[in-house]
Parts: sequence; structure tokens; C-alpha cells
Amino acid sequence: MKKSLFLTLAALWAGILAADGIELPINGDFRGRPGGHSPAPGWYLSADGGAARILPTRDRNEFCLELAATPTRPQSAISALQPLSGSVLKLEVKFNGRGTATMGYEALDEAQRAVVCSEQQTVRLTPYDQKLKRYFTLRTPARYIRIRLTAEAGSLARFRDVEAELSGPVLSAAAPVIVAAPAPVTVAAPAPGTVAAPAPVTVAAPAPIIAKPLVDDSYFAFGSLGEDEHYAASLPVRSDVDFDLAEDPGRRLYWQLVSYDPAVCRVKLKHDRSGVYPLHRYKAEIELKAVARGRTDVVFACGTKKFTVHFTAL
Repeated sequence: MKKSLFLTLAALWAGILAADGIELPINGDFRGRPGGHSPAPGWYLSADGGAARILPTRDRNEFCLELAATPTRPQSAISALQPLSGSVLKLEVKFNGRGTATMGYEALDEAQRAVVCSEQQTVRLTPYDQKLKRYFTLRTPARYIRIRLTAEAGSLARFRDVEAELSGPVLSAAAPVIVAAPAPVTVAAPAPGTVAAPAPVTVAAPAPIIAKPLVDDSYFAFGSLGEDEHYAASLPVRSDVDFDLAEDPGRRLYWQLVSYDPAVCRVKLKHDRSGVYPLHRYKAEIELKAVARGRTDVVFACGTKKFTVHFTAL
């Protein structure tokens, strides 16, 4: 009996790990903002007084994030919040440095304020590259998740190739509390009187949204985009569409993912560049993959501009 139960649980766990997970759209190569105190797009620093800088690696299209903590306080880089779309998080990070580092996640509530569960993996840093690959099980219902990378007090840590993927069923929230409605109160109606009816108010109907078809492998130059662009894509489940949105690092203009439904669509966003110097083309490479039948609006923002894909999975 025990052996049978163990085999059943092992099969279920293997099924979760083998399932097609949803990758968190974080900039794990730390591209787009070389040098300076600010980390790459999609990340921000905790206010602990340490230092941070973006460094090139042996791969000319890849960068790493170096965090230098003060002797008495840690220094963290924290990813932007993403909707929680699974109960198993796979986190992979390459790292080196000196001292101690921690890597893990924090899950937050609906209001995006309270951390309802978190877990970290502590590692001893060396000058040589190491790799963390860890599965975290999220046991408490939550709505949003973010990744936290930390150089502990007195340490210097370099992180690159950060990948995070969610799989498994989403844990249901606690059952709602049912409160009996108060008994109705009967109030006598006032005596009828003659009151002139108010003049009707005419409200203009909003202009219809015209969404242009999104063509696979399209490139959108920043200057050619309006303030509010709308495109439409309809794909069979498990198929995808790719496109590029131009960026301008000189003016710190980077596209960020604002909202979408991870139950319908998987989103990959990577800040990259192509071409040979001085003809570099900086861009956000985006892939949208249909996960399950349904519809969602995938919204991106950059400066004052917004780019919306009305996405339908068939």
C-alpha cells in the first residue's frame, strides 16, 4: 500500500514538472541599462545603501547584475510583480562572487502589499560560476509573485541567466465567509407630488477600437507607434506569435508588461539588440503563446505609449 501511494505521488510530481509551465517575463540577462545604480528593466533595488551595477559577460549580448552589500546590511534586487499562475516555481540562476547570497521568491496578496509566503535558498559564493536549480512549492494561496536576489551583509554577488517558471495547479483561495443579510426595513413612501422630469443627458458613445492584425515576426519602430496601439491575434492552443518593439536605452525607454491573463496566454519578453556597432537596433523581443482556450488583453507600456494585443486562444 505504501509503495503504491509513493509511486502515485511520484507520478503526480513528475507530471507537474513535465507540464508546459509558464515562464515569468523577467529580464534575466539584465540587458538594457549598462552601468549606474539602477538594475535592468523589470527589476528594482531595495533601499539598503549598497551598490549595484550592470556588467558585461563573455557573451556580448548578455550582462550580469552585481550587488555589493554594506558590511552590516544585505542588498537585494527584486523583480516586478507577476500574476501567480501555478503552485510550483522552478528557479534557475547562475552566480559567482564572494561571501553569501540568497535566491528565492515572495508571494503577495490581492492588494500587492502583504507577503503571504516566501522561501529563499542560501549559497556560499566563489569566484567561479555556479548554478542554482530549485523547485519551490507554494503552499499558501496568493495572487502575485516576485523573485528576490540578495547579496548578504559584507558580500559581493553577481547574478545572470535568471529563469523562473510556474507550473502545477493554482491553489484556491480560502472559502468566502457568508454573512446573513439584515432584515429589510419598511419605510412608508412619501405622498406623491408633481415633479418635473429632469432633462435627458446625452452621452456620446466611445469610439470603437480598431485592432490591426498582428503579423508574426513583425518589427515596430518606436517613432512609428502612436500613443495607444491595438493589434489582434487569434491562435490555436500551443501555437505562438513573435514580434519586436523598438527601444531607446539613451532615453531609458524600455517596454514593460503591464497586464494579461496567464491562464490563457504565456508571455516572454527579452530586452536585446541586433546588428553590428554602430548600427545597433535595441528592441524588446516578445513571444505570445496560447496556453488554454479563452481571451485576454496583453498590455505593454513604454514611456507614454501603450501597445495592446487582443489575444484569443482557439
